Amino acid sequence: MKKSKLVIGTVLVLGMAVVLPAFGQVEGGLDKMEKERRTLEEQKRAREAAAELMQSQQGLLRNVDRLQQRKTTLQRDVTYYKVKLERALKELEMIQKMTPVDKELLDSTQKDVAYYQGRLKVAQDDLEKNDADLDAASKALREAVTGTVKNKIILPGQVLQLFVLEDESFNGLYQVRNGGYVVLPRVGRVSVVGKDLTDAEKSVKAALESSQLKQATVMLESSAGVYGEEMTDVIYLAGEFKNTGPLRTPAGVQPTLVTTILRAGGLTASADLTRVKLLRLESGRALVEEVNVQAILDGNGLQSDLALASGDIVVVPSFAPVVYVTGNVKTPGVIRLSSDEDLTAYAAVLRCGGFARFAKLSGVYVLRDRGAGEKVKIPVNIKELQAGKRADVILQGKDIVVVPERFFSF
Repeated sequence: MKKSKLVIGTVLVLGMAVVLPAFGQVEGGLDKMEKERRTLEEQKRAREAAAELMQSQQGLLRNVDRLQQRKTTLQRDVTYYKVKLERALKELEMIQKMTPVDKELLDSTQKDVAYYQGRLKVAQDDLEKNDADLDAASKALREAVTGTVKNKIILPGQVLQLFVLEDESFNGLYQVRNGGYVVLPRVGRVSVVGKDLTDAEKSVKAALESSQLKQATVMLESSAGVYGEEMTDVIYLAGEFKNTGPLRTPAGVQPTLVTTILRAGGLTASADLTRVKLLRLESGRALVEEVNVQAILDGNGLQSDLALASGDIVVVPSFAPVVYVTGNVKTPGVIRLSSDEDLTAYAAVLRCGGFARFAKLSGVYVLRDRGAGEKVKIPVNIKELQAGKRADVILQGKDIVVVPERFFSF
């Protein structure tokens, strides 16, 4: 009986010896899975924070682009009404010198003068307000872009210098990947994008202590340059760059618009190099200059490369749909459509300087591409439109507004 009890006890002990390590392995596996789950959640939150930051900048960029386009339109309106007013004033002066004075013609011309004076005043006031809005929007965009550096927010492409007091093998330079993480030896991915340096230090510390070190004293710094190269000037990139944010320039190098874009690490497929914007502060005012970088790269046009200064912001917008105005208008050309605007055929003609002398207003039409080689002709009788008998046509991308010529029979 005693022998049987001894055998049973031995079996139980051996069984526990087998089961306990297996249970420990299962528990360790569960802990590892939980850590991986937390890491994935942290990476997701970091990506979402970075995406939200970029989305905010994109919204500000679209607002600047819209106001810049409106400024161009209003400047054309001011020029147009100035010319019309000057002509009306000259006509009025000539009529007043006539003897006898044609009262009906005098009254009509005086009304024209008053009308163009009113329209010019409205256009000038609108332009002044738009300039103020553009200045405020440009400053807001600048603050959003440069604020990532002032607040030490980590962005993809940035280089971080890591110091670990307990183990120098982790010390070194780490570039933040497009996925928002750095890769530490023997540890793997650690999410840092969208965080400030303090929060990123906490993430690195937690990752090291979870698998490599009992205690980790971590310090992160934003590197002065890519892999230790000395850097000075900072240019900020926004819009359709693959890596937005600060771009530092090597000491002794004069950055230019073209070289900065070429050094930036690539553009998205939606980048429109024909409308690159340069934002800079001068005397407290935000100035916006639009540059056709594509023409510079192709060697076309008169515009040359521009020198940049530290703090300048280079904005590459996305492609915008366009419409074409041709025929008997004063300045035929291309008009870009903004996302929040319903441009009509008549308004498009006015943006191009108005009708030429022999324009046939009743014969204006819009040529619209239906796809598969099919085009449709949409009549726009301007005379009926002016009389309130017809609605104007809202333009779509690739529409062509055609103003035919009047023919006279003698």
